[in-house]
Amino acid sequence: MVEPKHKIVIDASVAMKWFIQERNRDRALILREKHVKGERSLLAPDLLIYEVCNSLRYNPEFTEADVRDAVKALFGLHLELSSPTIRDMDKASENAFKYDITIYDALYLSLAESEKSPIITADERLCEKAEESPSVIPLSSDKFFQIIS
Repeated sequence: MVEPKHKIVIDASVAMKWFIQERNRDRALILREKHVKGERSLLAPDLLIYEVCNSLRYNPEFTEADVRDAVKALFGLHLELSSPTIRDMDKASENAFKYDITIYDALYLSLAESEKSPIITADERLCEKAEESPSVIPLSSDKFFQIIS
């Protein structure tokens, strides 16, 4: 079992990089590998599955079969996915208004706060808006390597 201090929340912007060539893909792949090896445990709201699959569905480079393969790959990673509770949604609503972010983004942030874990994201808009939150770690930052080492 992975120690609580080794839990990391990721959002869909990080998971997307596992499937498409984007800036900082190498970092997202390092994070995935640490999870596969049991060195870190990746957590996310179950919303991540919907967001990643929907984004891939509308990516012109992906076929229906590619999206199905991605779904299998995501589930095969055994990410620690959580379904929202009333308490989670209450905290997400609070964070959404506090940081002027979507409920979707706030749900990831709220999970990180409740787990006392960092959230690693490639979403620059989220990083800017929630920069006051100590939980938010940009995938592109030097702090990324501190978190995963």
